[in-house]
Order: sequence, then structure tokens, then C-alpha cells
Amino acid sequence: MKSVDKKILTSIALLMLEELAIRGGKIKPKYWKTYRLANFWFGSEVASHILNKLIEGGYIKIQDSYIVLIKAFRPQKSLGSVLRGFYTLLASGISQ
Repeated sequence: MKSVDKKILTSIALLMLEELAIRGGKIKPKYWKTYRLANFWFGSEVASHILNKLIEGGYIKIQDSYIVLIKAFRPQKSLGSVLRGFYTLLASGISQ
């Protein structure tokens, strides 16, 4: 697995949860933009690691072909704001 700072991983996980909550708490992985961005920029190992940690923490579960939000999570941002936050994180995190 790539060496990625824990702070960046935590921020990515939070953004992933926010997007999932904005989209109604249930989504197919191919439509989960923050997961796909993490997969593209950091690799499938890092994206899978984040996903597994969210499952272990009891935040999400995989049901049929959907990712389902288990814990109540109230998003504070819009979807565009979440994606801008992810891009900002990429710009600041990769250059370190």
C-alpha cells in the first residue's frame, strides 16, 4: 500500500461519508465520486483500505451491490463543496 498520511486518509473518509449522506445514504460504488477519485489518485489499495476501515467502524455496510450508510451522519456541505474539498486535499496532500 502507498504511504499516505493518516490525516489525509481521515479527511478522505470523512468526505466519502459526507457524499454518501448527501446522496441519501445508499449508492452504487460506480456513482460514488469520492471513492472513485481516491481509487484513481491514491490507488485501489488505499481506497479499499479506507472502505474497509469504514466498514469495521460500523459506518457503512455492503448490501447487495450498494454501499449503505449505517450511522446517522448529517452533511454540512453540498455535493459540489465536498468534491472541491477533495480536490483541495489532493492539491495540498500530494505535493507534500
